[in-house]
Amino acid sequence: MLVSVRKLLENWIARGFFALLVLVFVFWGISNVVTMIGSNTAVAEVAGHPVDISLVQQAYQAALAQAQQSGQGQPDEAAREQMAEAALTSVLRERVLGLEEKRLGVVVPDAVVREQVDAVPSFLTNGKFDQSKFDQVLAQNNTTPNRFVSDLTAEIAGQQLVIPLVSGAVPPQELVNRIFSFIAEQRFAEMVQIPFAAQAAPAAPAETVLQRYWRNHPAQFTAPEYRTIKLVVLSPALLAAHETVPQAQIDADYARVAAASPSVKLRSVQVIVVGNLAASSRLQAAWQKGASWAQMQAMAKRFGANPVEMDGTQQNQIPTPELAQAVFAAPQGQVSGPIAGPAGMFLFKVTNISSSGPDEQALKTQIAQQLQLQLAQSQVAANVNGLQDALAGQTPLDQLPANLGLTAVEGTLDADGNTPTGAKAPLPGDAALQQAVLQAAFTASPHQPAQLINGPEGSYFALTVDSVTPPAQEPYDQVRAQALADWTSDQLTREAEIKAAALFHATNSGQSLDAAAQAAGDSVSMSPAFTRNAPATGMTTQMQTVLFSLKLGQATMLQTPTGFTVATLAKIVHPTPAQDQADYNSALQSMTKSLQNDVGGSFLAGLQLRDKVTINQKLFSQIYQ
Repeated sequence: MLVSVRKLLENWIARGFFALLVLVFVFWGISNVVTMIGSNTAVAEVAGHPVDISLVQQAYQAALAQAQQSGQGQPDEAAREQMAEAALTSVLRERVLGLEEKRLGVVVPDAVVREQVDAVPSFLTNGKFDQSKFDQVLAQNNTTPNRFVSDLTAEIAGQQLVIPLVSGAVPPQELVNRIFSFIAEQRFAEMVQIPFAAQAAPAAPAETVLQRYWRNHPAQFTAPEYRTIKLVVLSPALLAAHETVPQAQIDADYARVAAASPSVKLRSVQVIVVGNLAASSRLQAAWQKGASWAQMQAMAKRFGANPVEMDGTQQNQIPTPELAQAVFAAPQGQVSGPIAGPAGMFLFKVTNISSSGPDEQALKTQIAQQLQLQLAQSQVAANVNGLQDALAGQTPLDQLPANLGLTAVEGTLDADGNTPTGAKAPLPGDAALQQAVLQAAFTASPHQPAQLINGPEGSYFALTVDSVTPPAQEPYDQVRAQALADWTSDQLTREAEIKAAALFHATNSGQSLDAAAQAAGDSVSMSPAFTRNAPATGMTTQMQTVLFSLKLGQATMLQTPTGFTVATLAKIVHPTPAQDQADYNSALQSMTKSLQNDVGGSFLAGLQLRDKVTINQKLFSQIYQ
């Protein structure tokens, strides 16, 4: 074949053909390279403008680093996909808002940006802006001053665009009243308690009766399987407490986290909405003279005013912009107003000024623990091979090297982790690690050589089972006292159940609970108020659930840990907003916030639809895979 080809090449026509073929391959290869050079890196398009994948990757990596720093470890693919979607959503939101800001001419003065920068605690020294701290914190967060200021400017511009839009979203009064009525509804029950302990003690049973009870209830008198084990554990969580972290590293990490989560100003405020100027003057004078909030609430009702209290509220959560601005400019403890609003005038007093920023000491403690855990994880990674080699050489667990950072225990326990005395076995680690040890201990064969097992949260352990005591019913003579106690308890329960069932039947047959209880020699009591949010004091959630399914006068019978309860739904009360101001304000704030979130979400969705936002799903998936 090769000879034929060689002869063919001696022909000049064939040589020309092969030369042409070479040129085709050369140019095809070059064309392919050129095409690859021009490959698309746009993960999305907004109004025809590409969004480079690097922007989304940067936001995704920041979220991933924060998750790992918070001790969550390496997220799985589903969690990483959610982080990537959140990063993409954030970048797209910034783009569409930026386009809308340009259309409307929204600008952010440099003085406003400067004020926001000066308010970041991580940039301050003795309450004043520190340029060196500013540069240090930004460097630790892998960003530059220009990028930080640009992001902050975009955030402020977005607030100027969105906050005025959502601030006007207020739920209809009728809807708030209906939700409040549902939440605040109170139900009261007439109840008869039939305790087990109040029943007459039964006569002592014959020995044959007690023995038959012992035979018929073997599960109550059978000792579980016990295993005697030796165990060694290599765990970052157990080693972390012994690691030492430099304070400078803790401070640096704290500065980085604090910069990524700036505090939000909060106010707690008492507000009175007044319909006319004369009433507001009277109320303001009384309040300024030192009247308490309870007195002002009562006085407001006489003037037809509406008192409202808001705790820990952000400025954009106060529905009326004029009031919101005044509240966040007012000092604490001073009666202010009147402020004109769409529904009347506002008098108010700021009762607390705070922020939502992290607690410094608590956050530093958490960071120190995370850094200790990271050091311990490194130590475990360095020691696990030595432990593996020792186990492969069949070194007994009680003769393993002392420098491997192992925690060792031995003892006898059952599958629930209890010792033969009923006490909890002192297994090391948290509940997840203990459960993994128990599962391994009760699946291993006796005297099987120890093998290294991967535990939860980066831990390792190895164990041997030295002996097994199989489950067996305990001899009657040894458990006679327990059998007598259990038999007696069953008799008392049965007696209480018979009385409760008779009372329940009489009530359902048309007799009132009072009459039926009186005939049986029992007393009736009225329960405290049940609401949908909480059971009455001293009552169970089971009774709460049942009461809100009953009609007036309908009866129910429930068993509790101490006896039986027979109850009828006696009364339903619907408090007015004035009678339950706390629940009313909670419903109002919750619905206002929900409505504002819906308006903001719809606004952003409309912008994305108008700007024809498209996403390259194939390229997007490369971010988190």
